Amino acid sequence: MLFPTFTFILGFLPLTAAGYFLLAKSNLRLARYYLIIASFVFYSWFNWSYSLILAGSILGNWCFAQWLIRNRSKVVLALGITVNVILLGYFKYYDFFIGNINAVFGTSLLFKHILLPLGISFFTFQQISFLQLVFAGELGMRLTFSNYALFVCFFPQLIAGPIVLPNEMMPQFDRKENSRPNAANIASGLYIFALGLAKKILLADFFAEIADAGFAELDGNFFSAWSSVLAYAFQIYFDFSGYCDMAIGVGLIFNIRLPVNFNAPYRAENIADFWRKWHITLGRFLMSGVYIPLGGNRKGKVRTLLNLLITFFISGLWHGASWLFVLWGMLHGAALIIHRVWSKFFNCQMAKLPAQMLTFFFVMLAWIPFRAPDWHSCCTIFKTLFAPSSWHFSMPQWQNILLFVSAIVIVLFFTPAPEMEKKFRPTWVNALLTAALIVWSMFLFVKVSPFIYFNF
Repeated sequence: MLFPTFTFILGFLPLTAAGYFLLAKSNLRLARYYLIIASFVFYSWFNWSYSLILAGSILGNWCFAQWLIRNRSKVVLALGITVNVILLGYFKYYDFFIGNINAVFGTSLLFKHILLPLGISFFTFQQISFLQLVFAGELGMRLTFSNYALFVCFFPQLIAGPIVLPNEMMPQFDRKENSRPNAANIASGLYIFALGLAKKILLADFFAEIADAGFAELDGNFFSAWSSVLAYAFQIYFDFSGYCDMAIGVGLIFNIRLPVNFNAPYRAENIADFWRKWHITLGRFLMSGVYIPLGGNRKGKVRTLLNLLITFFISGLWHGASWLFVLWGMLHGAALIIHRVWSKFFNCQMAKLPAQMLTFFFVMLAWIPFRAPDWHSCCTIFKTLFAPSSWHFSMPQWQNILLFVSAIVIVLFFTPAPEMEKKFRPTWVNALLTAALIVWSMFLFVKVSPFIYFNF
């Protein structure tokens, strides 16, 4: 089920919230199970078979957790993590590996064309984190199956994150005050949800039309190529930012505060700063789950840079089973290495605006392999940007000009949603703005596209 649909906004969300709070008055455990069932309904709305995979993953990892509680063994932990990785690898990378084996060895192994379950990377990573904390004895709470299952499948963050740690969410479900409706949280949640909805419907989906046309036509025109690449940079920004806002907003309606996952990354002054602001929880997981176990910065300068490159190789592969995604990850890894070396050996700092422009320019170009459907398209786009065969300029429609100008203003000057939520006050002005954004967006629901990060 998509957030920006009539079914979700007018049906699923109000019924789920009302049922949860009514049940929680008398039986909090029953209310949790109601919310678990609702989350499975939300998830299986796309494909009922997805819910079987999710249920199997939850039950399997719960069994590993109980095993770890009785026998805190590294072997058990390694086995649990390995099973999770194999499950993820089978669904996400089987055809990718088969294709590469066929290409290298000239074999003709058959593809399975496995349908990738939505959000499998996100709920797999969360459960790996859960097993690690159980092994370390750092949960600091009484484990119940309902609390654990809800931590994994809580529908606002189930499909595209954020990647939540057990200690961040599970205690919130145990607090009695969170089982009662909170008018301030509901108002704030709806406000943040409305902002995210507007980003998705009024901005991201319109930029998608420009980007899709440009990446499909590949007409060799300098101006259309640059406008298409810029459009995709704004599309993925507002698409992911919109989802993160909506997830946080819906979580607040249930008195659950999800971690910040997106914080104005296009204002970053260097690539390291960008990754502190873009998909924050994924970066945190990769640092704790890949970079630090590899040795982090504890094994010398050269090894530190190699660890960074490996981490971003995995980051690229996590985003998709394609060498183009690997290229995207390696570009960011190389940029981080250059930034570290530059910061170490050159004692100079670029002015804020040029630094922001340079960082954005790199990030925008790096999005090309991320978006391109194949290597030919990727190379053609780069060639057109810097060695165009045509310089024909046609005046863009005024709507597109307004769209680009609005995006630049919002990216550079608007207060990020996490800060807006902290400053929010339930006034009539905010109530009217919330209603206006939701209604305006709903008028455009006929052209809603899936969130980009649903694919990962």
